[in-house]
Amino acid sequence: MTHKKIKIALIGCGRISAKHFEAIKTHNDSLELVAVCDSNPIALEKATQESGVSGYSNLDTLLKNTELDLAAICTPSGLHAQQVIQCAQAGCHVMTEKPMATRWKDGLQMVKACDDASVHFFVVKQNRRNATIQLLKKAIDKGRFGKISTSLL
Repeated sequence: MTHKKIKIALIGCGRISAKHFEAIKTHNDSLELVAVCDSNPIALEKATQESGVSGYSNLDTLLKNTELDLAAICTPSGLHAQQVIQCAQAGCHVMTEKPMATRWKDGLQMVKACDDASVHFFVVKQNRRNATIQLLKKAIDKGRFGKISTSLL
């Protein structure tokens, strides 16, 4: 059985992308960065020089010209919905930074697009292991704050 690396493209080369570049390097036995994309020419140039992969200023162009398995969406939150849907419709699995979406209906459309395309969809939630969050979780589990409820109406 041969081990196939997951071909990943990084969409958005701003501040949070550094963590993704680091993770891709750490897991280079199973991940292969194949492209980067950013509408900011300075950020794109820096990312292509540092990574040595093809750079695109347009997501549609990247999706049409790159063979990839996974798109990591690291763009500003308001762009996540449109970009996740584009990637799903191109048959690409998608991982997005939080927040998943800025509007409830956008989140529903993102999930539907991934379901319709039979691709996986993952939202990064790296803070779930932070010490403060873990203390809060334990307090909630012990009922320290009483009954917590929400209403979506």
